[in-house]
Amino acid sequence: NYLWENRLFIISYKKGNADIKNSIEEFIQKNQCEFDDRNLKVIFFENYKNSNYQSPSYIIGNFGFWLVGYDGGVKLFSKDASILKNIFSTIDSMPMRKDEMSSRKSPCS
Repeated sequence: NYLWENRLFIISYKKGNADIKNSIEEFIQKNQCEFDDRNLKVIFFENYKNSNYQSPSYIIGNFGFWLVGYDGGVKLFSKDASILKNIFSTIDSMPMRKDEMSSRKSPCS
């Protein structure tokens, strides 16, 4: 559904591990402008499932964090939340993001 429209940040976590989901939601809330500016949507999969989405093959049997580009390709992966330190810089280094940044000023400060 999001191909060429949005970048995705996919989080697959074990049922009952609410700490991961809560910490990611807090990070998103604090950085909502940066997520919006980069067309970055977040999708959680609990025990490899989300009732609104088909599970990508790479998350079946895997817990972790994936950054997926406009093209549907995985651009960054981590088994833990350390991915958050690099997620915006990784996106900003992508060619399509560089084009976006050159054509409009970021509303985030």
